[in-house]
Amino acid sequence: MESSKANLTKAERKALKAQRRLEKINHELIKSGSTNLDQVTVLCVKFGTKYGTEYVERLRNMISRHMTIPYEVVCLTDDQRPISGVRSIVQKNAGYQKGWWHKVHMFDPNLDIRGKILYLDLDVVICGKLDKFILFSKNDFYGIRDFNRKFYPSWNNLNSSVMCWTHGQESYIWTEFCKDRQSAMRLHGDQDWIWKTAKNRIKFWPNEWIQSYKWEIRSRDELVERTGRKGFKTLRTDVKPHPECSIAVFHGDPNPADIKDTFVVDNWC
Repeated sequence: MESSKANLTKAERKALKAQRRLEKINHELIKSGSTNLDQVTVLCVKFGTKYGTEYVERLRNMISRHMTIPYEVVCLTDDQRPISGVRSIVQKNAGYQKGWWHKVHMFDPNLDIRGKILYLDLDVVICGKLDKFILFSKNDFYGIRDFNRKFYPSWNNLNSSVMCWTHGQESYIWTEFCKDRQSAMRLHGDQDWIWKTAKNRIKFWPNEWIQSYKWEIRSRDELVERTGRKGFKTLRTDVKPHPECSIAVFHGDPNPADIKDTFVVDNWC
């Protein structure tokens, strides 16, 4: 084994190490099982009109196909219209210049949720098991290592599209924000604030579990400007994420609704 390993390239050794790490994680998840877990809150946030109701409905559908642990889908929103299978927590729109700042409200300890929270952005495509995120995170606070990792391997920052924590344990993110919201919002976005206040507590998911659709599953080189938005040069039927990937993230442009690749059409529904 050692002699064959010595013949591998640096990239091949790195891939082998990553594969063994994933095998170890999978083994531990199988051992832990999904029994005796309290109900989980799967949380999303929808304020303003950037995303329509269909994004919440499709997220609900994808969760139902890929989660076996008992859960409740909750949407923190300013929209009073009911959505079947989703409990809405309606709040007044705070009128932030960027709507994503409403995501910080998730850490309000007085929010009507309990226990373990799995947060998902609306512009994600779920293609694999979600239980592992709950089992793997245990009582820790987890998020994505930002997708600039694709271009800068040592990049160490947060992408907040998929996070997991226990309600009430990270309330300082909200209370510190409330002390001076205007100062906090001088940062680019919610994930910069969360990272600033919680970087000593946040752990990162395995990179393979969550991938950037436009940078890691497809290539940034295939993106072009189309009527003011970015799209792909061609539609693809052969695009597949890493075998361990459960969630494809559509950060920035394009959105899932803009893409007709087979992978997206088959899963975002």
